[in-house]
Amino acid sequence: MKVFLFGFLALFFGACAGAAAGELPDRLEPSAPFPQIIEQAPMIESIAPGVTYADYQLETSAGPLAVHVVAVRTARGDVRIGSVLADDSLVSRGETVGSMARRTRAVAGINGDFFDIGNTNRPVNMVVRDGALLQLPYKRYVLAITKDGAPHIAEFTFAGQIAIDDRTMPLDGIDEMPQPNGGISLLTPLYGRVPPRDDITLVALEPLDATPPLARYRVTGIADNLDPQPPGYYVAIGLNDYGVLPVPDVGSAVTVSGDLSPLDLASIAAAVGGGALVLHDGRWYDDADAPYREENRKRMPCSGAATAPDGRLFLVEVDGRQAELSVGVTREEFAALMRALGATEGLLFDGGGSSTLVVRRLGDDAAGVVNSPSDGKERPVADGLFVYSSAPAGPPVRLVARPGVLRAIGGAQIPLHIAAVDASYRVAGSPGPLEMTVSPPDLGMVRDGAFVALHPGSGRLVLRANGLKGVVPIEIAATPARSEITPIRPNVDPGAIVALRAHAYDSDGYALALPLLLRWSTSSGAIDPGGLLHAGSHDATVAVRIGDTVASARVTVGSHDVALPFAQSAHFVTARRGGEGEVVRDAGCASCLRMTFAFGNGERAAYAASDLPLPDDTIGLAFDLQDDGSDARVRIAVRNEINEDILLDATQLGEAGWRTVTVRFPADTRAARLAAIYVLPPKGIELSSGSIVLRNVRAIVAGQ
Repeated sequence: MKVFLFGFLALFFGACAGAAAGELPDRLEPSAPFPQIIEQAPMIESIAPGVTYADYQLETSAGPLAVHVVAVRTARGDVRIGSVLADDSLVSRGETVGSMARRTRAVAGINGDFFDIGNTNRPVNMVVRDGALLQLPYKRYVLAITKDGAPHIAEFTFAGQIAIDDRTMPLDGIDEMPQPNGGISLLTPLYGRVPPRDDITLVALEPLDATPPLARYRVTGIADNLDPQPPGYYVAIGLNDYGVLPVPDVGSAVTVSGDLSPLDLASIAAAVGGGALVLHDGRWYDDADAPYREENRKRMPCSGAATAPDGRLFLVEVDGRQAELSVGVTREEFAALMRALGATEGLLFDGGGSSTLVVRRLGDDAAGVVNSPSDGKERPVADGLFVYSSAPAGPPVRLVARPGVLRAIGGAQIPLHIAAVDASYRVAGSPGPLEMTVSPPDLGMVRDGAFVALHPGSGRLVLRANGLKGVVPIEIAATPARSEITPIRPNVDPGAIVALRAHAYDSDGYALALPLLLRWSTSSGAIDPGGLLHAGSHDATVAVRIGDTVASARVTVGSHDVALPFAQSAHFVTARRGGEGEVVRDAGCASCLRMTFAFGNGERAAYAASDLPLPDDTIGLAFDLQDDGSDARVRIAVRNEINEDILLDATQLGEAGWRTVTVRFPADTRAARLAAIYVLPPKGIELSSGSIVLRNVRAIVAGQ
């Protein structure tokens, strides 16, 4: 196994290389239940003093896994961990992790807490930013960074008081409205605009001293609770407390105090909440308070943070829901991965489409996304945890390149990104005129800013500019160890065009760059040397030869429908459970199923649920729908071969009458079972009740 440190060799910078490699293992060896690793291709680089990034591409018995890890020495004086809120507000439109990293100049970061997605986008659990408690803890675990830099994972509680003149009352909330008819809360500008509410008294404040929200204030007036109020400082008093706590006069003193446990607030610099505690004392921990605990055994994209006994903090992300790239991990497997890094405590952050890790790669000016979010793009989230470096900037000391190792088959062209960096791994100006020398010369050449691979062998590309030097290893393979074609199961209409892509790997599992033109062949239709298939009228077997390897794939042409006994198998479920509604079979025809629903009392979805096997090569779903004109959203849930639920939009209601709905699955979805056809209320609109009728539910199956 070869492990290269990106952009420079131990031959020239042995001390730096050893430091980077020592923070993270050069090979992952997780214990069961993590799937057996068949092949792994790690890449490890230092991105700032005390901050190391690793990308582990794994082939496992469960499928491919893409693992991304940032290791941080948090106790260093030039490293800081901070929390960031989306749009610097608890209630927001959401913001991507990449955007938060760029605007705060972070060198790395990860998405944070579970949140009220699509509504307020507010994080669920505790938030501490720059020592200020912005949101109270919820009954879940939190990652807190104390002011000495030490990371701690704990379940926090808060006890607070609010004193107005000579009266002291319990503080029930910060930046949240009191419960109906009762309670006292403090609102700050982070809450945003205050909506009208007829069961509260709203007292306007101005801060006097200390750090809000736990500070002294002065009453400036009584705000009109029946009109929206601008962001600011307010005491919100519920009806039950109004009689106990008289309305204060203008100028009255208000003192808000309180503290956290088991760590006091004065010791905490930053904190973000999480979901499940998954690793405790070096062992898997089945957290009884975990969100969506029923998903413990599902393979998912996962994000989290873990701590080692030596004080290292790990930000860990595993991609999922992408059969060609990464199938995801269960929560117990995620804990095993954390343990393999050297951690003994581990916390799960929000996962799925929220899982995002950003890193300022060596040679880049700003942090960028290094994983592959399962939504196909970054999802706006509520908050995140970020790493900052205050290591001093200095003059350039070396040249670095990306890619850091040139691995290819002869004929490939690899674009090069060259930068000069200082001793703190920052980009330090333009490298100036470059001299690039390939050694030995027959391996390849540099042309128009790209390396062109010529003949098999090993060597190096030597970079020189203005007295600086850098070395990039070269590995040119005569033939790959293995090759494959993606997409894995392409389906096209007769006469349509599909772009196929070849992939090749060396014996260690590292990807090899390939020539643009290859030796493709097909049993039906026509394919050009770039992999562009013009489909014929029948299914095709496509092959590509790379060196001594041949990869093949089946391309299905056209599709057909297969009827599903959905009406006979479906049953009614709501989230939260026990909501109003029902499913009625034979509602006008033999295959008709009527579902009525009534959203309220926290109910957020109504399901016609099933566990119906789908035919092999199912690429979509179709059904007839009687629309009730209610503006509700209709979605489907299918379960893939690794027991992972994939949720897809079907249609928006709003036009009464019958119509046919067709949902095509994403290209890499291998749907094995139909889990549900379900209804959600429209975004931002309260919907009390409605009904739909489904009939002729059928699978769309690839091939004729």
